[in-house]
Amino acid sequence: MKRIIIVFGLLLFWCTAAMGQSKEFIELYGNAGEALEKGEEGITTVEISGKMLQELIPSKAKERFSIVNRIEIIRQIKFAEWAPKGIFEDMESLAADKRVYEQMSLMNVEGQRVAVYKAPYGKLKSEYLILISKGGACLVCDILGNGSMKDILDLLYGK
Repeated sequence: MKRIIIVFGLLLFWCTAAMGQSKEFIELYGNAGEALEKGEEGITTVEISGKMLQELIPSKAKERFSIVNRIEIIRQIKFAEWAPKGIFEDMESLAADKRVYEQMSLMNVEGQRVAVYKAPYGKLKSEYLILISKGGACLVCDILGNGSMKDILDLLYGK
């Protein structure tokens, strides 16, 4: 019985964490997973929990107020130059929907376009949706946690 309660508690925790990101993002992320299951090539999905991020960057995890310690989860979808871009285009449309996200930044540098959008989550947390494209290659990155725009940009640019 105790084991069932523990398993149920863990399941409830993971379901709650997964729902942190907007339902629209989770739906499109699921579409990318379905494309992979169908054998579509050129798409890669990645999920990194906050705990895993702390393991990957232990030097930052030692800093008490580091953004690495305040991230719950990062989800990414990478598209190769030759991969179909329907899901990326759907993400761009979702990001443009002002009912879900607010545009925080748009940068075009040396042929690379980086757009950062933000949606509130609870009292102290936010969801950041980052769309990066250069040439035909694209990346969608969704970060959920207690971080500022500066934190997110520092994380993106390795500071």
